[in-house]
Amino acid sequence: MKSDDPLAREINALLDDGAHQGHPLHAALAELYTRYLDQSRQIDRISHIADRYQNAERERGQGYAVNYQRKLRQLEKIVRISDQYQHMLRDVNDRLQWLSSRDELTGLPNRRFMLGLLGDHLRKLAKGGEPVCVAMADIDHFKSINDNYGHDAGDKVLAALGELFRNNLRADDVCGRWGGEEFLIILPGADLESSTITLARLRARVSALPGPDDGDAFRLSLSIGLVRGDDPDEAPDHLLKRVDEALYAAKRQGRDRTVIA
Repeated sequence: MKSDDPLAREINALLDDGAHQGHPLHAALAELYTRYLDQSRQIDRISHIADRYQNAERERGQGYAVNYQRKLRQLEKIVRISDQYQHMLRDVNDRLQWLSSRDELTGLPNRRFMLGLLGDHLRKLAKGGEPVCVAMADIDHFKSINDNYGHDAGDKVLAALGELFRNNLRADDVCGRWGGEEFLIILPGADLESSTITLARLRARVSALPGPDDGDAFRLSLSIGLVRGDDPDEAPDHLLKRVDEALYAAKRQGRDRTVIA
């Protein structure tokens, strides 16, 4: 029983000293020291096992951490891809919605959008909202533009009118392409007098547009029918019939004018 511990060396010296062999405590000290050594060895083994276990757990924990970081990076990549995909889908959906409500040639709202908007205003009127003025504008002699200059020239005229309407109405007014060379204009909260002034300004600016061919004397003009929707019980179809009749009255009276019905 050897040890580098000073106390252990002293005990070993006492146990090895022949002078103490017959001492009553010699056997007890030897037994106690033996048990001490056994427990020390057990503690060393337990400590060694504990160290190995801790090392294994630490390595396992590090492995978990590395794996967690790898999974986290993968998840972050998936989230980024998902966000980009969702943004793309949202952009495509917004574009499709815009296209479904717009006329491709002029960029103005299309007939379906204008019908819905007119219905909204009439429903508001039925609930105590403001009256709305509605105008139908038609390009005079548009067929002759297509016949004499070609459909490309006619398309350019329509596109130019679309831009003019967008830039020369009040913020709340909306103009849409109704079909062919006809345009529907909704003027919320306007009365017939102010609407007539607005439409006269539009007709003047249309007449100032260049003709289909540079240097040509052709002058663009509009015939317009105008009505006021102030009856909460009037159906949209009936109001549109009235404005259509006013438009044809403008054509019968010589075109290039606004007729109120």
